[in-house]
Amino acid sequence: METALRDPLGVQTQVIYYGFFSILSSVLFPVLLVSIALYALNNLDSTTRTLQDFWDKYLNQMYIETLRAWGKTLQWTLLLIIPGIWKYVELSMVPFVVTSSQAYDEGRIDALKGSAQVVRRRWFVILAILVLFHLFIPGVLTTVFDAYRLIWKTPLQSLLLSALDTYLLLVSTHILFNIFRSEVRRHDAHV
Repeated sequence: METALRDPLGVQTQVIYYGFFSILSSVLFPVLLVSIALYALNNLDSTTRTLQDFWDKYLNQMYIETLRAWGKTLQWTLLLIIPGIWKYVELSMVPFVVTSSQAYDEGRIDALKGSAQVVRRRWFVILAILVLFHLFIPGVLTTVFDAYRLIWKTPLQSLLLSALDTYLLLVSTHILFNIFRSEVRRHDAHV
């Protein structure tokens, strides 16, 4: 990749393909992983639905609402960085609203507004979880283990670090889901 970027003839098409696939994977895989976690968390009480039924009902809406949230976050980030960060935190509960809110299913609330309502009630806790699991721990892991992330040089270590990243995402999703569920129970009429 570095040699392609340093080529005196300009950026090669493979760099454009890598960039496209990187953006595509950053959109597809987190939503898929979170949807699997939310499927498991929503079905703790019962096992009546299959993952395919869950995806048929929610996956399309999760992508739509997540892209809306990212667009809104980008819009605010173009104004200033701090409002963009605030909007990111405020819209972090969108997947939970889509998959776990009866008011959203009935069309009584917008996913972005429902997420903002939950975050405003518990903003400090949600901000702390996001900073810890999405900024601090990955930052420390990158600082300490960045040389081990090269899959062609250290495949086992790279696989283990990817598994650890996945585990951290699942843990943060579980914690945020519990916060969301407790807020919905407490303020059922609002979300």
